[in-house]
Amino acid sequence: MLKIYLVCLSYLLIAADSHRCKPQYLFSTEAEGWLKLHTYPASWEKALQKCGYEGAVLASPLDAGLVHALRLTMAQNGVNGPIFLGTHNLHYSDHFVSVEGVPLYNMEINWAPQINPNASGLCVTMIVNGPSQYMNVTSCKDSLPYICYRRLNSSCMNECGTFDSAYHLNKQTGSCYKVHHKKATWHNAYEICAAEGGYLVVIDDEEEALVIKNMIPTPPNGRVDKWDSFFIGLFAYGDPLDWMTINGDRIDDVYNDWDPGQPDYGDGIQLHGTIIRPGTLDNAYSGRPRMFVCEKSPTALLFEPSQVQYSEIEGSARC
Repeated sequence: MLKIYLVCLSYLLIAADSHRCKPQYLFSTEAEGWLKLHTYPASWEKALQKCGYEGAVLASPLDAGLVHALRLTMAQNGVNGPIFLGTHNLHYSDHFVSVEGVPLYNMEINWAPQINPNASGLCVTMIVNGPSQYMNVTSCKDSLPYICYRRLNSSCMNECGTFDSAYHLNKQTGSCYKVHHKKATWHNAYEICAAEGGYLVVIDDEEEALVIKNMIPTPPNGRVDKWDSFFIGLFAYGDPLDWMTINGDRIDDVYNDWDPGQPDYGDGIQLHGTIIRPGTLDNAYSGRPRMFVCEKSPTALLFEPSQVQYSEIEGSARC
């Protein structure tokens, strides 16, 4: 198999392929890092989790430069707020702290008038009003947009276009892969891979199937089982059932070597694909957690290349 990827030059591609190269996180010199606005509302806990999947944290008003960058990001996207910030009092009602552990008195806070933060389970929000911004509090269970932040440090972007060192480029297939040994449901695996800038692995042919099946780890006790498996980006839908990849490929157009007797659908609930130790496909119940593999194009940048040298930021190293 040979996969050919277009190199992104100045992020200018035809519209159909532009999403492959346009970075999701934009670099801000003021913030000394990268910012991404999520306009789809989520609870504070879900926002925190999503930022973590993306290799970032829920942004907090740590200093004046970061606050100004947050306001600018909101204004440029036509969002006045409120948005969630990464500051909360979930541990103790009288103590607001950022997700990095910075206490409130060390942050750049401009409170809105008439707030009452005298209760637990509150999270700090931010509203833009013209050239100014104000912080307020709301229940952490509310659903709001939010901004994720990754501070520039000595980490270097690797050949897979990510800071995640668990991604490795396979030169046979031209794709980058990451094995998630921590098991997840199929839908959670799908979400995690998407947040990392990739997708739940789609196996194109026998060569890629061999690459992926060789990633299945041997248990510590050395007892291998034929049914040891990874979730893959394959699912069944419709009536009658048809199989399709998450990228829209028909099953006949990709690797489709099913294990004998499969797919058997398991009373209509085993509608998601796995690859098992022999390298054949099996169908499985999506709600039973399994290991999984994320696939990523090396040209799909999650983070924009920084506009400053790493050495210009105190404590950072040149990549």
